[in-house]
Amino acid sequence: MDRRDFLKTSFAGVVMACGALPPWLARAIESPETGSQLPKWKFGELELHFIYTGCGENCFYRLPDGTSILNDVGDISRPRDLKDIPLLPSSERLGGEWVSRYIQRVYPEKTIDYAIFSHWHGDHTGSGAIDREKTPSADFRYRKYPDGLSGNGIVCVAQDFSFRRYFDHQFPRQGQFKSKGALSIDAVMPWLERERKKGLVAEPFKVGALNQIAMLRDPAMYKDIFSIRNLCANGIAWDGKNGVRDYIASHDKATGGALVNENVRSLAFVMRYGKFGYFAGGDVSGVLKNEDGSNVDYEGVVGRLAGRVNVCKTNHHGYHDAMSGEFIRAVQADAYISCVWSPRHVIKSTLERMTSRALHGGREALFVPTIYPASCRERFKKAGRFGGIPDATRFGVHVVVKVAPGGETYKIYLVDARDESMRIMGCLNCNS
Repeated sequence: MDRRDFLKTSFAGVVMACGALPPWLARAIESPETGSQLPKWKFGELELHFIYTGCGENCFYRLPDGTSILNDVGDISRPRDLKDIPLLPSSERLGGEWVSRYIQRVYPEKTIDYAIFSHWHGDHTGSGAIDREKTPSADFRYRKYPDGLSGNGIVCVAQDFSFRRYFDHQFPRQGQFKSKGALSIDAVMPWLERERKKGLVAEPFKVGALNQIAMLRDPAMYKDIFSIRNLCANGIAWDGKNGVRDYIASHDKATGGALVNENVRSLAFVMRYGKFGYFAGGDVSGVLKNEDGSNVDYEGVVGRLAGRVNVCKTNHHGYHDAMSGEFIRAVQADAYISCVWSPRHVIKSTLERMTSRALHGGREALFVPTIYPASCRERFKKAGRFGGIPDATRFGVHVVVKVAPGGETYKIYLVDARDESMRIMGCLNCNS
């Protein structure tokens, strides 16, 4: 199989058998980069890394001026899933340790500018030294480090990097809100307290703010073409103008204070560089209640605030309760990238929505998971659909989006996660 045929298999097959290649996808076929190493970041590029470990969601961004952002570093594994979702490159190290090693390969500095945590779940922040009587120890691998910290996830990365600024969805009132499953606060707080004493600046994530998360190296050079808008956090969403609306407060009044899933409280933002747009929202998903008891698709609200983007990180890993039709109609992404750590994250109904022409105005959209295990391929093959998701994803890949200076064009790379070679297994060229 030559390179042209390989790329046809890897990317063109994403389009359903009954459809022709859309122009933006057809341009992928001639890429000469398969088999080579991922190119290094260069000044002016926006780089988005979705790092596969098999343990959670791990995103690392490099802004055009070099500013760096670690957006979640998850570390939770379930032995029952390992036959479908392997720990890569191996189980020798914790997920957070592999993330740290990956960042060191693509980022030459020892200080990361921002640490941003979307919400308090171990697959996004890491988990602490769990009480063995309450939690199966096999699900939470952790390590005690010489610096006194004990845990995984961010604790692992902290062995190799320091941080300048910090945001989460609840600071400075972490853990004071009623939600289901906010288990990872205890993993992050010892690290955060130590880093603040060393000079880390932590501040509340201001919903609706423009460029609170900003370039720190050379912001003036890109001030007219780069921005980050804070969309929501802790169930409070921007109103699209100069104010905010507390959707969980309305839900509380309608339900008498019923607990909401911690996922709903995730923070979200939209990043824009020239014509290019990117959305990230942790595990934002679900339906809340208005004060009159009617339902509100909260995820859809956040999608409308984000607007049209080119690349969308899937909410809640693309699980069945996320990526609603209303959300997809709003963001209209060309590519949906999913950080998968469970075979249950690749769901038929969600895939149908993300690849629906009806929801995308007749266009084809691309779905790129960090892994698309054989069990899911076989299941959807029998259903007669989704057999053509990029072939390389069967092995486990890091997905890397490199946006050219100015934001006019971008590439999506699939990078082999089975070792540390940074070998490209597929490449897609796109226009913004």
